[in-house]
Amino acid sequence: MTIIDHGARKKGGKNAKTESKPTRLLSPSHFYQGNVKYKMQKMWRTRLPFILFALKGALASGLSWEIAFRLLGKEAAALAPVSAIIIVQITSWQTTRKSIERILGVLIGASLSILVTHFVGINFWTIVFLIVLANSIGLVVQKRGQYLATQIPISALLAIIMGTNVLGYPMLRLLGAVIGGGMGVLVSVLLSPPVYVNRARESVAELSSEIARALPGLADAVAGRLNEQESKDVYTGIRAIEQNVRATESALSLGFDDTRFNPWGKRALRTLTDYPEMLLSLNRIVRQLRRIAFTINEPTPSWQAVSQKQHWIQEYSQLILNIGTILALTADHMLTLSNSQMAGKNKDIPINIQRAEDMLKLLEVTQRQLQESEAKMIRFSETNKMQAVYNDESENIREGYRLSIQGSIYTDLRRILNELYDVLTALPIPSTAEEATTQSGK
Repeated sequence: MTIIDHGARKKGGKNAKTESKPTRLLSPSHFYQGNVKYKMQKMWRTRLPFILFALKGALASGLSWEIAFRLLGKEAAALAPVSAIIIVQITSWQTTRKSIERILGVLIGASLSILVTHFVGINFWTIVFLIVLANSIGLVVQKRGQYLATQIPISALLAIIMGTNVLGYPMLRLLGAVIGGGMGVLVSVLLSPPVYVNRARESVAELSSEIARALPGLADAVAGRLNEQESKDVYTGIRAIEQNVRATESALSLGFDDTRFNPWGKRALRTLTDYPEMLLSLNRIVRQLRRIAFTINEPTPSWQAVSQKQHWIQEYSQLILNIGTILALTADHMLTLSNSQMAGKNKDIPINIQRAEDMLKLLEVTQRQLQESEAKMIRFSETNKMQAVYNDESENIREGYRLSIQGSIYTDLRRILNELYDVLTALPIPSTAEEATTQSGK
């Protein structure tokens, strides 16, 4: 579904003429984002990881205390739930890694403490020597894990100090780390649905949608319909999107972590295979858009003066709107596909296939329009060279300056379309076999 928005906007002051506004192609995302059911599902998916994290920590602590109490007694049982609550993380892989680091850190630190106290005893110089030695070992192994590096001196110090008051404290601390770590890993593995995989996919879709929402403003700025401050605001907004790219990269990395050491993550991992390439292309698109926004804010005289009576301005403005439409449709495609897979429904497969075909067709049209604009630019450049002999030199320099700016924006648009093609080819599209299965099921 594509909606065409026609409009007009006044350029200049009160007495300025009203010029036609480029056709705006709006994707269903403008309406999909307002869907109440979608908002409720998104709110639930946003809160589910926090609920699971709290539940995993509580269960791991309770089970650790119960097992340690039965094995070691009430007084020694406190160390196990402490270890459990410390090592439980948001993903199974992070929990497993931190559990291993804690157990190794306690083992190394307690061993150092036992050796030092056995051969030297406890005094001021013993404690200094022990901490220096433990920190040195921590520096050596910190590349293997930062938490491991910090646990070695802490465990060594606690073992040497508490060992004077509590008989067998180093061994109790080690058993507590093993019991708490084991229960934390077990609970984390059993209660780790791949929720961060879906959040990673949604983050990439939301980034695509955010870029699409910024493009109408950039199109207006290129067409010269914005004043100087509004054009600067467009540039600032695109710079902000660049920061969101970093956040999306973190979300995608967390999504991959969520599939490691997770019995529920094998199938989910297949849905993330092409997303790193898509995110890389989106990142490059944002950088090219920032270059365009910088170009229209840089020239002296103002952009309005440079773009005056330039036919290519409106053409490039429309191309930017088309790019925004494709990105919005891409976001819709990823969101609907993610929701359909989560719900186990195939009814949206024909819609997604049709949307993918529409995006490719619109991209082909946009590429063809850019090629036509390139041909016009080349012809105009040749004509400008022929007339340079008869024209005033300052006039020729002004036209040459405009041509250089046009060429710069053209290069950015061409690169954007190339990256957009990479996004569409990497986009997960349901197979025709799945569509046939859906049709036969009806």
